[in-house]
Amino acid sequence: MKATIPAEDTFIAALHLTEVAHHELWSNERPVISQGYAANSLRIVNLGAEFASYVGSPHEALSFYIPRSVLNDFTEEAGNPPVVDLHCKPGLVDPVVAHLGAALLPALERPAEASSLFVDHVTLALLAHLSKRYGGVVQRETARPRGLSLIQNQRAKEYLARNLSRDILVADVAKACGLSRNHFIRSFRMTTGMTPHKWLQLRRIEQAKTLLLESSMATAEIAVDCGFADQSHLTRVFTRLVGMPPSAWRREHKGRKTIGCVASNGKQGWPDGPQ
Repeated sequence: MKATIPAEDTFIAALHLTEVAHHELWSNERPVISQGYAANSLRIVNLGAEFASYVGSPHEALSFYIPRSVLNDFTEEAGNPPVVDLHCKPGLVDPVVAHLGAALLPALERPAEASSLFVDHVTLALLAHLSKRYGGVVQRETARPRGLSLIQNQRAKEYLARNLSRDILVADVAKACGLSRNHFIRSFRMTTGMTPHKWLQLRRIEQAKTLLLESSMATAEIAVDCGFADQSHLTRVFTRLVGMPPSAWRREHKGRKTIGCVASNGKQGWPDGPQ
């Protein structure tokens, strides 16, 4: 039996990554849930009461700690009413939560390489899904979504480009555009065809290419200067997007100049039109 968790106004959404033969959740010295769980199944608990659990077998789970204040700040920002409760039948397999959880696992495995912009994006998507499906939040009617204005588009890209080596939050860029986080993400994607994290990653690769060609900096220095955790992080991302490691690309393109941004296929040119 695990130690008792004190009551607090918080939800726990647990995604079971592996099968659980038997698990019990107790409150006031009585079992309230007693069952097994399939891989990718979900359990949501409102910690408004004290709980303890009995874990009958080894397993892996990804747990999201969601204070009510955070959840209601999110719904208020979107113009929706607050969440009274999150109710989910224990053991329900939710493909959306499973997909979002799987997207976060590489960031948890390599936390030094995790981009806050990416983690923010995924967790905002999770909050939107949980509040709508399990919190009964009915999305208010809104006008047809639009892309960023020319000024907002310029401000967003300038902010991202100025902060290549920093860990940026979605809220930071959204604030520069005068938009809510969700509105900014939708509008940015509609305008550019990609997420802010993807755009920033491509911009970092562009800067790395410029430094590889026009400087004598070591690859490890270039990695840190362009916002990557270290040389191996740059090498993995560079190889995935360009098709070869930075050192090989530098040898092949030695003596050339690079202008603009690298596209996801490795070709030159801005990914969403002239800037």
